[in-house]
Amino acid sequence: MLECISRVIFLLPLFSFGAIQNDTINRINLDEIIVKSAKIISNKKATPLSISSKNLSDDQVFAQQLSLQEYLNNIPGVFTTSANNFSQDLRLSIRGFGARSSFGIRGIKIIVDGIPQTSPDGQTQLDNLPIGIMESLEVIRGPAANLYGNSSGGVITINTISGDGQNKTNYKAIFGAYDYKSVMRLKTFNWDKTDLVVYYDTKESNGYRQFSGFKNKTINLKVSHRFSEKSNLVYQLNSTNSPYAYDSGGLNIEEVQIDRTNARQRNIDYKTKETVKHLKTGLSWSLDINERANIQSFAFYQHRDFYSLLPFGFGGVISLDKDVFGFGSRLQNKKKQNNYLNTFQLGFDYSNQKDQRDRYRNNLGEEGENVFSQLEKFSSFGLYILNQAEFENGVLLRLGSRFDSNKIATDNMNESIILNKLNPSIGITYNTNNRSNLFITVGTSFETPTLNELSNNPTGGMGFNKDLEPISSLSYEYGWKGNFSNSSLEIIGYNILSSNEILPFELEEYPGKNFYRNVGETSRSGLELSWNYFFSSAALQLSYTISDNKFKSYEINDSQLMGKKIPGIPNQLFDLSVLFKFQKELNLKVDYQFVGKRFADNLNLTEIEAHSLLNFKISKPFYVKRIKLNSFIGVNNILNEKYFDNIRLNAFGKRYYEPAPERNIYLGADISF
Repeated sequence: MLECISRVIFLLPLFSFGAIQNDTINRINLDEIIVKSAKIISNKKATPLSISSKNLSDDQVFAQQLSLQEYLNNIPGVFTTSANNFSQDLRLSIRGFGARSSFGIRGIKIIVDGIPQTSPDGQTQLDNLPIGIMESLEVIRGPAANLYGNSSGGVITINTISGDGQNKTNYKAIFGAYDYKSVMRLKTFNWDKTDLVVYYDTKESNGYRQFSGFKNKTINLKVSHRFSEKSNLVYQLNSTNSPYAYDSGGLNIEEVQIDRTNARQRNIDYKTKETVKHLKTGLSWSLDINERANIQSFAFYQHRDFYSLLPFGFGGVISLDKDVFGFGSRLQNKKKQNNYLNTFQLGFDYSNQKDQRDRYRNNLGEEGENVFSQLEKFSSFGLYILNQAEFENGVLLRLGSRFDSNKIATDNMNESIILNKLNPSIGITYNTNNRSNLFITVGTSFETPTLNELSNNPTGGMGFNKDLEPISSLSYEYGWKGNFSNSSLEIIGYNILSSNEILPFELEEYPGKNFYRNVGETSRSGLELSWNYFFSSAALQLSYTISDNKFKSYEINDSQLMGKKIPGIPNQLFDLSVLFKFQKELNLKVDYQFVGKRFADNLNLTEIEAHSLLNFKISKPFYVKRIKLNSFIGVNNILNEKYFDNIRLNAFGKRYYEPAPERNIYLGADISF
């Protein structure tokens, strides 16, 4: 790690600050950073939460827009993998929660423009995310995330652009290695009190590895209407069509050493891939009743057609028809008392999910007879209450609690599974001076198994794996936040105790299919550092996470795992980004990441070596009257590191490894008028 850091430090002086235009980046008053994902909108420094916020305008200037991974750099405690395997989707973990996922995201709630992206059972896919129009994001880590329900790790809220009263047109094209192509069209309209954003994006690539190509088309519509200064309505429509995304599979280390770009032969034989059609629509409405009270409400519907071929015969073809709808509302009231400001919030949300799951034989890429068919149901109702008191002596007290009632059933079960859970939290902030705060937060959380995990029954029968229990966690976090004229620093520690941790495993008779089991008690502890420094025309962002994640009690196959590390979670994460803005709007960004060692299996027999990544991006706009042309180029993995895009935990035959791309280049241009 030290060697690679020294390389980064060596590169930085190459860019002379004397050549930078002094007024390009305005100084930022960090005390004014406001967070919205904390339920109660408040000053970031004063909120007793581990929360990170990012404005993505600079990133969008030269982003490859391949996945959400590009936008999550420099957020401590956040680790992403599988950014280049579109059949498995991006995998995301926060403080180690979510690392178990065989595909997609688990244990983390994702919200886009106020509408849940996550299904009631806790599963999230991001293949329909309109990456090109993301404007900002916020990440909550820790116990305060329990107010969102069914998420042990945290919450990510994403906001896309609005019309902002303008009529604009934008075209963008990006080309890169492995025949990567992305074409984006964006149009904004304004009619008095109404804004319309229309976005269309196509992406395709042949992939770094053999048999890893994908194609994706996304259309996003966003309409905002202001009834008055006190009332606003937003309508969203998202449609995605991914005709194919091939899965090259995991390799053992001998196969990696022969050729990193090869696919697993079994995956080729069985033509493993997925096809997705996704539709999402929703409404969100806000109303200021008076100066003290407001109401926010939402309603949504999602439909997903999913078709997948897996690398085995019996049940190796999956057809999933998913329908999800939900709604929710919250009332907030602020009242000034004698010596403090009190904010009270009461809210609820309801969601309902139905999955029609069918499995067929995979006859070497051809669909055979139906071997499994069931309708799976998951409904969730949550009621939460939150009260925040800000005292004049610099103390802020935040009390919250949420009750969730989850009902799980199939048409092959006589009885439903009922999971009820009450999760309280308490947080205290003390303003030590005008520049820094101390805080501590304690809370509980829970995470249910997803319908996919429940339906993968090791017995091979219908119904669910009733032995699979929800995860319950008790979290403590504490830290210091300091904001200064041109910098901010946060140091946060945490301790998490969990029971019934869920991890995947494979069986010899179903190679490539994941099953799931509870693995007893686990503990997580760590330290997170975040530092931002703003020069007159440059910005530096640094984050560092060190963690210890281990089994407290668990035995498998007569092997005691107590003290073993939880697989898939790096012991260290280090991110450094430096953005320079030179004269004539020349922008340059250098990103460095260090990922520490981790294990591929529960027994810790296979260790994944640490790796470092260095990326470079540069952009330059040109103007012709009212037309702006922005050109950009990026180099990924400058050091040509040989690392792994994903590790398949506890894979049978030690097929853990999915090699990541080596050094590669992309370039693009966008025109707006």
